[in-house]
Amino acid sequence: MQRTLSALIADPSSAVRMSLRTILQSFDVGRIDTASTVAEARRRLLDGKYDIVLCEYHFDADETGQDLLEELREKKALPLSTIFIMVTGESSYPRVVGVAEETPDDYMLKPVQSGALAERIEKAFLRREALMDIYEALHVRDYTLALRTAQQMMALKTPYITDIAKLSANILYRLGRYNESAAMYKRILAARNPAWAKLGLARVALKQGDKATAEAAMVDILSQHLRYLPVYNALVDLYLSDERYAEALEVTEQAVKITPRSLQRLQKAGQLAWSLGDTAKAADYLGRAVKLNGRALDLDFRSLFHLALLQFDAGQTPDASSLVKQMAAKHKEEPIAADGRRGEWYGELAVAMESIARREPLAAIDILRKLSGHWDAPDFNLEFALDFFTVIDRLYADDIATTLAEWLRPIALRFDTGRHAHELLAQRVAGRPRLLELVEAAGEHISAVANQAAQQMVESNFRAASEGLVTEGLMSRNNRLLGAAANAAAKSYEAYREMSFRQQAETCLALMMPPDEVLTRRLRTQLNEPLNDPLRGSGENPV
Repeated sequence: MQRTLSALIADPSSAVRMSLRTILQSFDVGRIDTASTVAEARRRLLDGKYDIVLCEYHFDADETGQDLLEELREKKALPLSTIFIMVTGESSYPRVVGVAEETPDDYMLKPVQSGALAERIEKAFLRREALMDIYEALHVRDYTLALRTAQQMMALKTPYITDIAKLSANILYRLGRYNESAAMYKRILAARNPAWAKLGLARVALKQGDKATAEAAMVDILSQHLRYLPVYNALVDLYLSDERYAEALEVTEQAVKITPRSLQRLQKAGQLAWSLGDTAKAADYLGRAVKLNGRALDLDFRSLFHLALLQFDAGQTPDASSLVKQMAAKHKEEPIAADGRRGEWYGELAVAMESIARREPLAAIDILRKLSGHWDAPDFNLEFALDFFTVIDRLYADDIATTLAEWLRPIALRFDTGRHAHELLAQRVAGRPRLLELVEAAGEHISAVANQAAQQMVESNFRAASEGLVTEGLMSRNNRLLGAAANAAAKSYEAYREMSFRQQAETCLALMMPPDEVLTRRLRTQLNEPLNDPLRGSGENPV
């Protein structure tokens, strides 16, 4: 080992930190930093790069070393080349082993002996060096090179064949070669039964459009690997893609029990509870999220908006107004955030709520009129629509009901994509009959358009189906109609060979937010397939 190596020791015990430092110094590790809390370890790992991390599983707080490791992997903040060894007491051994298959390079029981640690680190370094060419290709996102390197290594006799197979399956997945990725995962599962391979197979099924199989596989994984956290994330994403918020909240709450100090999960639980109308539960989760670090500004913009709204509703106007100002300051510090333009919009939505609380409706009307003009923007998603509806509900008065309805109509038409979404939108304005009637009418209109087009498709009247769906889809930006329009336009292109239909299909696919990867992949393959029928191309319906 060279003096250029760096290490981080994260452990609440000063005696353990000193002991591990002494051991590492005997290995001539050049730089050794220490951390006594998960928060301190997180700061160091986000600010710098280490070759070796020795991390305790248990800390004085609820957050564990595993929570930290999962977060860093998810944020891509811990390089694959970093050696992460979990250190724990014998009582925690079953828990550590239960997750070690996914993330840590190794685990060790206390007390740590110098010779044993040296052996483990050397073993991890040998593994790192053996896989370094793959890691370097992955780091620059050259997946083709990473796969070629992995395949060359698999042809050799190596003790790291399982690691290489895991990397290969994941690389094939990233390259969109799903059948090959599935075959690799199945070969791994034939030899052993790791949770990560089962989840990999479920993710492949999801990419191939088989949501039922993917969901069943993920639920089965949870029944066998209760603490396998990555599957919770994947299952929540699946439910959210179908607007199944109640099920997403249930799974998130299960994960929160395992990682009670996960800021991201506490926020997700609070936001989902809010969207479902459970303000008490939302307040509990978001309050716990604030207490983690003692700073509300560590939360994302949507969570901050919900906190401010809860405070306004509780009559805590000064505290809520202070939070609104903090949101504006946060936006200045983070003008380009993961929220996209929603960060700015949530700040404005919070100001509108403040104006309503101060009985200044004209100011709120001006803000909401401006925000309603963004209804078709990519960053204007269902969650923001639900929150916009919430503020409209607070502002409601009979004398401005017509104006409010004009703002809500295009939003309802865009996001009423099915039963779950319809129920969420209707719940936001359930106490306002005139607005609820608008939401119901929007749902009926979308269903009527979709059903009429489906009947036309059955009758092979592709042109009429395409024209109707494309017109309505482009006007409403409704994902259900856009997807159906893209499908009908692709079918019309096959039937009539008119380039306008192909362009319409591409346009509709591009406008879908969120995109439908499975539909896009299928239709683009379909649109690019050459037709061998020499009689086609006349522009007339061959049927």
